[in-house]
Amino acid sequence: MANKININEASTKGELVSKVTQELLRSSRTAVEKFGNANILLSGGSTPGPIYRDFDLKCEFIDRISIGLVDERFVEPTSEFSNERLLRECFSSREQSSYKIEGMVYDSSHKEKNLDRVNEKYKKYIDRTDVVLLGMGKDGHTASIFPNDLDSINALSSSQPFLNTIAPSSPEERVTCSMSLICEATSILLIITGREKRDILMNSQLNLPIHELLRLRQGIKIYYLE
Repeated sequence: MANKININEASTKGELVSKVTQELLRSSRTAVEKFGNANILLSGGSTPGPIYRDFDLKCEFIDRISIGLVDERFVEPTSEFSNERLLRECFSSREQSSYKIEGMVYDSSHKEKNLDRVNEKYKKYIDRTDVVLLGMGKDGHTASIFPNDLDSINALSSSQPFLNTIAPSSPEERVTCSMSLICEATSILLIITGREKRDILMNSQLNLPIHELLRLRQGIKIYYLE
């Protein structure tokens, strides 16, 4: 692992939420001041949910932010497993029409046709992504780029911005941003929770998707809660 790892530790869940929210606000505001708008890609999961709610309440320029997903389970947006559904539930202090939230599942009956639509709808993120917020699994995956999955191996080096991959757990079918698209973002935030994940992150002998991210990209802002 060539790049130095700097970890910003939080002692409580509330402190973690506050620190990540403040950086998400700062990075988004910088983009709005420079371009007039911000394009951000967010991850699903229970850990970032409180961060999104806090960000929603504190962001005074939410109407200037386009919110997309880093990855998604290949399920209907109404499914309990849907990351899009999570975002819409978290960003809810205003009318839904106030938000520019873009999911990743448009045609749940055909993966390739759906991927074509993602490439259309997410063109703004191909052109410019200002902030990406990532998590990490205990298997060292990030986004929906998994170890021991051939499609995920392709996602590590592909020039394509979006790919279909297979997860080791249900729902297995996923849509994900490629590693190259993630690494092109102006700012990358990574949230790690638990000592087990931290030990994996810091283990330079491993060669998991999270280590490829750290190898390819400097300046990742890592936030940790034990």
